[in-house]
Amino acid sequence: MPGPDLNIIVCVDKRRCMTAESYGRNSAALLAGLRRSVREHGLEGRIQVTRCYCIFGCTYGPRIDVSRRWCGDKVLYGTKEGEVTISVRGTVKMLKVPEDLLELVLDNLPERKLPHPDEH
Repeated sequence: MPGPDLNIIVCVDKRRCMTAESYGRNSAALLAGLRRSVREHGLEGRIQVTRCYCIFGCTYGPRIDVSRRWCGDKVLYGTKEGEVTISVRGTVKMLKVPEDLLELVLDNLPERKLPHPDEH
């Protein structure tokens, strides 16, 4: 049986990402909102939402990484849009966490086929 199309990783590191906010939500609220969106739309078999500690880039937190397993891309989300510098990754493209978390989920599924941020 194939794995999920997406693995959404939310940093819940108490030092930074838990204190930063996106649209008034810290990373714990984002994690809960993403899990709720996946559950309410029956996407549990296709999307895995997990918490982690420090995925780097907490300057731009709360941070979310989306691994698009269906194509091998990784998309980074935070409070900034565009090129940012993350100490262990160098300069990367980042998308802003959308207010509507379902949008983040659906935009990364294969049927949406949105380009990787590097392709903009």
